[in-house]
Amino acid sequence: MSRSRRAFGVALVLIGGIAVGAARPAGAQAPLAVGGVKARPGEAVSGWLEVADAADPGTRIPVTVIHGARPGPVLALIAGTHGSEYTSIVALQRVPGRLDPRQMQGSVIVVHMANPPAFYGRRIYQGPDGKNLNRMYPGKADGSVSERIAHVLTREVIEKATHVADLHCGDGNESLRPYSYWLVSGNAEVDEASRQLALAFGLDHIVVDRNRPKDPAASVYTSNTAILRGKPALTSESGSLGMTDEASVAAQEAGALSLVAHLKIAQAPSVRVEHPLWIERAEVLTAPATGLWQPAVEKMQSVATGTPIGRITDPFGKVLAEVTAPFAGEILYVVGTPPVSQGEPLAFVGRVSDGEPRTSP
Repeated sequence: MSRSRRAFGVALVLIGGIAVGAARPAGAQAPLAVGGVKARPGEAVSGWLEVADAADPGTRIPVTVIHGARPGPVLALIAGTHGSEYTSIVALQRVPGRLDPRQMQGSVIVVHMANPPAFYGRRIYQGPDGKNLNRMYPGKADGSVSERIAHVLTREVIEKATHVADLHCGDGNESLRPYSYWLVSGNAEVDEASRQLALAFGLDHIVVDRNRPKDPAASVYTSNTAILRGKPALTSESGSLGMTDEASVAAQEAGALSLVAHLKIAQAPSVRVEHPLWIERAEVLTAPATGLWQPAVEKMQSVATGTPIGRITDPFGKVLAEVTAPFAGEILYVVGTPPVSQGEPLAFVGRVSDGEPRTSP
């Protein structure tokens, strides 16, 4: 039994101040369990996904299961994969209060914070084990903490969902403009459904990514793990530099609710984008040296081939490397703080395509 059910009592659960009866309606669907968090039809329950201790300490992942009174799609909303990406964490605090499970046809699994060790440690990119959770999927039951988190999320969230949204923003060092990813896998049905999710989320810049791994046993990324298991998915980006400005948080909240509406799980406002800008060529520029990064561009800036993106200096001010744009496009994000290590991202450049993107990989 989850903690929230102990708090609310067996008979009633509070959703946005409304008392929701926990009795199972006649002919309703079976309960939905995510780890030890179990919700009956027409009920919302919050609790913890336990990641056991192993060679390093485990953690507890906060989740809310909002289980509709009638069967339908199961949407997983996953926030906080990276420790300093705060906008989705704040946004998903708001979403359960906007949904009434008694009126829902389908369910929503809210992962409020996928990576508590990185969040509470104020870490960018990596957890305390030095690993990036969004490179660890589908995880290992006996691995380090990031691998064990990925394993638990794969087993308890992704496997139980029909659709997945992995919500990101610019990490604590990244100045980023809002955009989403459409992952193209070669499975035509899943790819089209994923495309529709990206449109429904409402961000008008959509990066077309055809280069994710194709092996379900080495899926690497959260959204890719879902897609390779036949589940449409998207990745969103809204917010930057460790900030929680209302516009960036609201975009995540609105996008999440728009997905609920798109899947017909519940009535909710739609922010579907009608005229997207598809980005079919995009490249992450990485640091050729360790030092102090001095950016020469800003997010959303248009650049020509060869435009200076920034330079890396040593602690004495000697220039170690100059970084330039490899092609004409737009700055989707640029690192906005000085520390940088060799191989880390510095900027993401994308070029808007003419017309609709092709659907094949």
